[in-house]
Amino acid sequence: MKIAISVSNGFVSGPGEGDEVWIVEVEDHGNYKLIERYENPARYAQQIRGVFMLRSLLDRGINTVILSEIGPPGYRWAAEKGIRIYIFEGRVEDAIKAFIEGKLTEAQGPTHGEHHGHYGHHGHHRHIEGFETYDFLKPYVSNGMAIADLGCGSGYYCNFFKDYASRLYCVDVDEAAINEVRRNFSNYGNVVILNEDITRASIPSNSIDLAFMSNVFHDIEDKEAAVREVSRILKPGGRLLIIEFKKDVVFGPPFKLSPDEVEQYFSREGFVREGYAEVSPYHYMLVFKKVR
Repeated sequence: MKIAISVSNGFVSGPGEGDEVWIVEVEDHGNYKLIERYENPARYAQQIRGVFMLRSLLDRGINTVILSEIGPPGYRWAAEKGIRIYIFEGRVEDAIKAFIEGKLTEAQGPTHGEHHGHYGHHGHHRHIEGFETYDFLKPYVSNGMAIADLGCGSGYYCNFFKDYASRLYCVDVDEAAINEVRRNFSNYGNVVILNEDITRASIPSNSIDLAFMSNVFHDIEDKEAAVREVSRILKPGGRLLIIEFKKDVVFGPPFKLSPDEVEQYFSREGFVREGYAEVSPYHYMLVFKKVR
């Protein structure tokens, strides 16, 4: 059988982010060979980039693909067309081996929500593989906090924060993502769901104890506006947790920020960096405190 893989520098990538598409033929006895590689057509798309990559597979009669991630529009399109998606983060060779050995399971939904408009084309607020219990967040939360999940996507972290917050704002500009949050959390009296741009949200000033952004900041066009908005909504002494891809990771968004680059944006607005943690092989988390 033939399978497709979105590839960047030898690593599995997302459908809209890969530099190339590789077509691999899996033969009997676990052998395989690369039979075609071509430039990812998503590189020239302005919207729904991943769909352009997926459409190129159908043009070649291929209905199985390995990706590092998939957003709601791409997943819905693939499901409608009968394309089977398998998720793997790592080297292409390891992905093919895992597929042949039957260690990959077919994706049953998108891996993340998507952002558009001010967040650009690559935004995704995504949970971190291997941290299903949210343990890396627990030291920073306590009961009764007012919390803002900025760029919440489909609400993976809202599910954690809701159990601690006296009031939790789940904010995202993407309507499809925020509709998923509404389906799952609208019955919780402490959850406020806002389909808004996080650079100009309707959260009251000086009302938030803890703000949170995961895999969002790198994709915001007006980063200074985002920093000012976080400063506006945080109480004096309030904290921000911000998760980003490590800069040396070859998959994920094409534009990544180092910890020092992120710190430069926030230090200009009166934030002090209190902590740094590597929360996965691919992500780091910074902790900032608002001091003025």
